[in-house]
Amino acid sequence: MTAAEQTKDPFADEAWRAAIEHAAGCLSCRTPGARCETGERLLRAYEGAVRKARSGSGE
Repeated sequence: MTAAEQTKDPFADEAWRAAIEHAAGCLSCRTPGARCETGERLLRAYEGAVRKARSGSGE
């Protein structure tokens, strides 16, 4: 995660951790070109949490 992507929002941190932990143990997530609906859902949840945190902080 880059400095620009870091937030102070605990939900965004939890969402990021969930996505990374899933990807680490998921063969589909680690296989180039493969699709994983769960991994994609977790990543979208993280992206949404970051957007919400940024818009709420006035940035």
